[in-house]
Order: sequence, then structure tokens, then C-alpha cells
Amino acid sequence: MKKLMLSAALAMLSLPASAEILGLSVGANAGASRLEYDGNSDYGYEYGVNASYQVTSIFSVNAGLAIGSAEVDSSLSSAKNDIDYTSVPLTLQADIPLLVGSIYARAGTNYYDVDRKLSGVTHKDDGWGFAGGAGFVLGIIPLLDLTLGYEYRDMGDVDSNAILLSVGFGL
Repeated sequence: MKKLMLSAALAMLSLPASAEILGLSVGANAGASRLEYDGNSDYGYEYGVNASYQVTSIFSVNAGLAIGSAEVDSSLSSAKNDIDYTSVPLTLQADIPLLVGSIYARAGTNYYDVDRKLSGVTHKDDGWGFAGGAGFVLGIIPLLDLTLGYEYRDMGDVDSNAILLSVGFGL
């Protein structure tokens, strides 16, 4: 039993070192978004998954999948635009370590697919746009962190501003 406990303790001590060596992390996020379209805006939701690879101690490359929805007023009628979107952001992130956690800023691009429905007619749009954001990362334990961040995505005629809470796991 003592050997098993010693082995478990040594394995736990080696986890933070292996997390820093691999530099990989994965996570899930959810939050509120504000979609802007045709001079109007309204609140909706967004959720997704993300992955990150630590290139240096400060810089990392991030990719993810974001899915969201909102109903934005139409400027032509009293009907609302039902906007659903999927975005695949690819960004470069810079982290500034603090005493507790770190702050980050990121910028890059995103591939988007936006479906806008107004009075039963669906308009589809896809392409590439700017993606960026900033936030605060709080490391709970060496392998687990919580992030509160702001994300902006340019998706053609639609802009998304989201406040997201993320949970990440380092590998």
C-alpha cells in the first residue's frame, strides 16, 4: 500500500511538468453574445470548444469552434432576423503572467458560416473575417484553469461581441 501511495504521489508531482512540456490545452466555453446586423443589435448566446498549443512561454496558437444565435430587429419590418452562426477562429495569443493567473490578448482570423432567416426566407453567408479578444485566466490547479474573456468576430454583415466563461484542461 505504501508503494502504491508513493507511486501516486510521484505521478501527481510529474503532472505539472508534463503539462508544461506538451504545451497543449483543450477547453469548453459558453456565454452571452451581442450580434450586430444592419444597424441593429440584440443579445444572444454562444458556446463552443477550443484548443491551444503553447509556442513559447508567452505566445500560443489557438483554434476553436463557436456556435451562437440571436434575434436581431429588422430595419425593413417589425419581424426579427433569426441569426445562427458557426465560427472557426484561428488566433495568436500573447499572455502576460500575473501573481495569480494571467491576462491575454489575441488576434487572428475566423471562418464563419452565418444563416439569417427573416419571414421564412433564409440567407446564407460564409467567408473569412477578423477575430480578436482579451481576458483573464485563473489557474485553479496546474492542469485546470478558468477564463473570463471578451471575443470579437467579424462575420461579413454580422459582428459578434461575446463575454465567455471557459474551463480549460492542460495536457
